[in-house]
This record gives sequence, structure tokens and C-alpha cells, in this order.
Amino acid sequence: MANSHDLRLVGLSVASAVALYLVSRLASLFNRRQSAQTSELESAEQRYRLLFERSLAGVIRTTLDGKIFDCNDACARIFGYASREELIASPGTNRSVRPKDRDAFVARLKAEKSLANYEHCLRRKDGTPVWLLGSAHLVEGGDSAPTIEETLIDITERKKAEEIFRTAFNANPEPITIATISEGRYIDVNESFLRVTGYQREEVIGRTSLELKFWVRPDDRAKLVETLWEQGSVRDLEITYRTKSGEERVALDSAEAIEIAGQECIIAILRDITERKFLEKQLRQTQKMEAVGQLSGGIAHDFNNLLGVIIGYSEILEQRLPQNDPLRKECGQIKKAGQSAASLTRQLLAFSRQQVLEPKILNLNDIVLHVETMLRRLIGEDIDLKATLGPALGCIQADQSQIEQVIINLAVNARDAMPEGGKLMIETARVDLDEEYARLHPPQKPGPYVLLTVADTGIGMDAETQSRIFEPFFTTKELGKGTGLGLSTVYGIVRQSGGHIWVYSEPGQGTTFKIYLPRVRQSVRAEKPATGLGESLRGTETILLVEDEDALRELTRSLLEGDGYTVLEAERPEKAIEIAIRHSGPIHLMLTDMVMPGMNGRVLAANLAAIRPAMKVVYMSGYTGFTHPGLADSGVLLLAKPFTRDGLLRKLHEVLEPEMNLESK
Repeated sequence: MANSHDLRLVGLSVASAVALYLVSRLASLFNRRQSAQTSELESAEQRYRLLFERSLAGVIRTTLDGKIFDCNDACARIFGYASREELIASPGTNRSVRPKDRDAFVARLKAEKSLANYEHCLRRKDGTPVWLLGSAHLVEGGDSAPTIEETLIDITERKKAEEIFRTAFNANPEPITIATISEGRYIDVNESFLRVTGYQREEVIGRTSLELKFWVRPDDRAKLVETLWEQGSVRDLEITYRTKSGEERVALDSAEAIEIAGQECIIAILRDITERKFLEKQLRQTQKMEAVGQLSGGIAHDFNNLLGVIIGYSEILEQRLPQNDPLRKECGQIKKAGQSAASLTRQLLAFSRQQVLEPKILNLNDIVLHVETMLRRLIGEDIDLKATLGPALGCIQADQSQIEQVIINLAVNARDAMPEGGKLMIETARVDLDEEYARLHPPQKPGPYVLLTVADTGIGMDAETQSRIFEPFFTTKELGKGTGLGLSTVYGIVRQSGGHIWVYSEPGQGTTFKIYLPRVRQSVRAEKPATGLGESLRGTETILLVEDEDALRELTRSLLEGDGYTVLEAERPEKAIEIAIRHSGPIHLMLTDMVMPGMNGRVLAANLAAIRPAMKVVYMSGYTGFTHPGLADSGVLLLAKPFTRDGLLRKLHEVLEPEMNLESK
């Protein structure tokens, strides 16, 4: 049996063995773990090297001053070098287009430690610029100097495409905007948009269209967005937009939904049609005025025939009644009422441009001076009248009494617009209108004009009122204060005289009428004094009377025969031709209606010219659908309906007087 000493030795030996075993196991485990870590590290480094070498993006490591100590082949290709070794050996300063840009980049990187998705432009080996999208971080640690690691992607082609887009974007004559769909916040706008709206770029970018009050009707934007969500695009949506100055304009909006940096946006092109809409409105207004004019002219023509009968027979009755007969006064009232009605028809005919005019060569300054004194009495002392007459106006061809009526009507209209007083300005000027003005003011044509301007400081008019002021019977005055024919008469006289009238007005800002009358080359001629009334107006000649209205024909025959004329009567043109052929004696004059069924008066006169070459012709007409601006110089003589006995005899005497003088010699 072993003693205790031996047992202690055995125990110590076992413990030592166990300890040695554990130490060896720990050493083995440590060695295996260290080997595994080394293997993993080597594997990671190998993977990184493979990524570094095979990456399509350029990877480069540089010092802060730009010296390269490592890069991959992709980076060499980006900078135009044959190999990475050639790029590493190149001076870093060769790559910077502007050294100060490199300094700013390094300073920013030092401050932020890393940068992502920045763009900068460097230089290739051959000196050409290369645009790069990069990410970089600053590597600091230990005793070594800080370095920069960058990943670079060549975006030169993208930048070229962007530049082409930018050039086209800003060169496009139509306004273009790019804005977010959600808010309408402007990301970009082109130069045309800024020019049309009057904004500066910094006033637009980053703000919403609602903040700029761009939409006159906000519902237009809602409709645009709704259509975009439903269809993906919008074509020619008519909108009304507001410029910086507050002017409202009309455009056709075409838009597409696009995505920019992950955000849904709208790219929209505006085609401004403000001028086109204005021209369409002008055309519609002109067409409406023409239609109303034709209607009123036709009514006035028929009414004039009836008024001629009323006035004529009232004159006959008045002359046949004794001076002290009480019925003579009643006859005078009938004639007066007929003449008042005739003045209304003349206003309707003036509007429809179908009244009988006697155009002459006139100086507009002389007309203004002639009516100025009367206007001062007419408008009242509380209105300051100022007439400014332009020099060397040239002449116009018009009916003087009608141009005077234009000035008077406009002055009365201005007076009524200034119930508490104000200023009335009348100006004349010589103007030459160009193609651009004519394009914006159809149907006016370019050329030489004499301008008559009548302006007041009255209450003005809104757009709705302006669109109707020339319509017959339209008036803003209270019942019984006006007929609504004053401005329609002005319109008709101006248009029949070959001119054009435009109105400019705003509520509270007064009203300006501009009348352009064609300027002619002829000079003003002296007028012969008018023949006085009396027995000298009686005649003995033979008159061929042609009138399809029975009552008026009978009245005219009675008036002519009563003053000594021999009358051959025809109710239609064909009958007049038969009479002219059959009648054996002379026919000194044909008095014919201008408008008749089947054949008008001028055609009838042309057919009889060969049969009766010495026969003179006077036309009767309540409107002048056959007249022209040169009527006064064309040898055509007109007797306006309704006419009085004195007017009829004066016209015949005017025509036949030369012949009577020859016969008396």
C-alpha cells in the first residue's frame, strides 16, 4: 500500500498533466482561430481587390493635394489613359479644370467627412472636359496623412443631353413650366414663361402657382391634374392665367406627367391665344353688327317709303288749306311727326351704312372748329372742352353733316358720362398704320388715315358694356333718357365713310373713342352757293317716273305735275323700257327708285342709255346699297327718301338747270 507521500506525488502529476493538456488545447484553438481570421481577412481583401479592379465605376485614392496612389482600370478609362499605372504616374493638377474647384471640394470634404452624389467637371488626358457623378469620404487614422477615396461615374453624355434639353427648353418660343403635381411648386420655367408673365426667375422657382395667383380660375389647375391622373397627358386645355402685372391672358395648356428624382411632376407647354381670342371676338362682333345692320336697313327702307307718303300728302293738304284754317295746324303736326320718324330711320340707316350720303373732300380740322362753339353750349359750363388740332392732316372724303353728327353724338355721350363735370378732349392727327396694327385690329387695313380722338374723364365702361355700345337701341341710361341710337349712328357713319372706330375704357377711368378715316390725296374744293326756293323751281320738262311702291309713286307724280312737269309713269323697270321706246317726244329726266324687284335703278339706266342717251337720271333711295366712297364724283345723283316737295324740286332743278339755260339762249 502506498504511503501518503506517494499519493501526493501522484495527485500533483495528474494535475500537471491536466493543466498541460488544457494549455495545449487552448493554444491549438487560438492558433486555429487566428488562422481562420487571417484567412477571412485575406478573403475579404481579395474580394475588395476584385471589386476594385472589375468595377465599372472609377475608384481612385488620392492625397489631399490630388496625388494618386491607387486607382482601378475603369478610372483610367474615364480619364482617357491606357492603364491605371499611366494615370497614377500623371500629375494630379492635370485633371482639374479650375484648381480653386479642387480646393473648395477638399475644404467641404474636411468639414463633412463624406460627400455623396456631387457633380464636378474635370479634364481628360487629351484636355477635353469630363463630367463626373461622385461619392467620396475622407480616410483619417494613425500617423499617416489623410487620404480621399472616391467612386466616380462618367455622366458626360447625360450632361450633353441635359445641355441640349436646356437650350431647347429656353429657346422654345412657347412658355414651358416644370412643377410638382401635388402642390404645383415650380421646379423650372423657361425664358419665354418669364417674358410672358413678367416675373424674374427667383420670384418663381420654389413657389407654387397658387402662391403666384397664376390661375384666374383655380378650377383650371384641378381639371388639369385630374386629367393627368386619368389619361397621363393633357392636350390644348383652354385656361386663363394672370401675369405679374395682373393682366389676364388666355392659353392652351398641354401637359405630360413625368418623374424627377422620384417625385411626380408636370411638364406643361402654354400656347398663348389671347390675341386670337380677341380677333375672334372682334370678328363675331363685326358679324353681329353686319346682321343687325342688314335687318335695320331693310326695315328703314320700307318705312321710308311710308313716311314719304305721310310727309308728302301732309304738305299737299297744308298748302291747299287756307292760312286761318284750324286743320292747317293739324297737318303741320302730321308732317312734323313724319319728319321726326324719318330722323330715326336715318339713324338706323346710318348704323347699317345704307343712308344716302353726299361725300365731299373735307378738312377734319375745319369741321371740328365749325362744331366747337356749338359743343361748348351743348355740354355745359361744368365740363372743360379742349380741342387739339394736328398740323398738315390731309383730307378725308365724307359727308360733312354726318361727320359733324359723329362729333356731336360722341360729345353728348361724354357729357352724360360726366354728371358732376370733367374734361372732354377732341384731338386730330395724321397717322400711318402699319401691318402689325392692322393685324390686331381687323378688318382695318394698313395705310394713311386721319385720326379723330374724343376722350372724356367720365365713369367709363366695363368690357360687357363695351361689347354692346354700338348696337341699335342699346343704352345704359334710364327709361326715357335716350333712344340707344346715338353710338350706333356714329358706328354706321364711320364705317360707311370707309373708316373704323375703336373704344378704350375702364370703369372709373373715362372713355376714349378713336376714329380712323382714310386720308385722300385730293384737296378741298370751293362749293357753289345753293339755289334759293321759289317759283324758279317749277319746270316744264318730261319726267319718266319709275317706282314700285304705288302710294309713293302716286304722290311723286302729283307733286311733279302740280309744279308743271309732264310725267310718264312706270311701276316696274320693264314698263319703263317700253315707255322709253314708244314715247315719241323727248324724255328729259328719269326719276327712278334705286331698289326694285328684278332690276335695280342703275341697271335700268344702263339699259336705257343707248335708247335715250340725252336723258338724265336721278335715283331715289332710302338706303345706298349701291353707293361707293367716290359717289359724289361719279356723276350719280341721289334723292334721299323720305323727301319733301322742296327737296324733290330742288334736286330736279339742280340737274335740269344747265339744260334750261341752254334752251333759253
